[in-house]
Amino acid sequence: MVIRKARETDMERVWELFKQVIDEHIYYPFDQTTTREEIENSWVTLKNLVFVSEDSKTGVINGAYILKPNQPGWGKHIANAAYMVDHKSRGLGIGSQMAVHSIESATEAGYRGMQFNLVVSTNTSAVKAWLSAGFEIIGTVPGGFYHIDQGYVDAYIFFKSLI
Repeated sequence: MVIRKARETDMERVWELFKQVIDEHIYYPFDQTTTREEIENSWVTLKNLVFVSEDSKTGVINGAYILKPNQPGWGKHIANAAYMVDHKSRGLGIGSQMAVHSIESATEAGYRGMQFNLVVSTNTSAVKAWLSAGFEIIGTVPGGFYHIDQGYVDAYIFFKSLI
């Protein structure tokens, strides 16, 4: 596997991965009313730092992550991120490798920390990955996410200092 900066020609695949995760209704808060244009204005755009995970044998993009400021203005020194792994490639450690890479990328970009505002508590692989990467749960939003199968579940706020 190779993790590299995304090119314009990769952005359609990044959108496909993002949409795949949205359509699962269990990881991201975006629902069926969210348009592609809205996602492309905020996330799937090369105005953000976008990286792809590529199978080194086949060249197929099987994952991606996006880094951007968590907040505008005086809050832009803290990174936020979104991670996507193709459902056919899950369980291979791609997400964990992208997590490590994203921490390095955020540090190189000058961010002083990383914050994830909504990590669904039932997403145990993500929770495990963030904790093992040195993130802390700094808050819990009780019932902060509506899970399609489990109803209202907690959402965590994660943070990691990069200084």
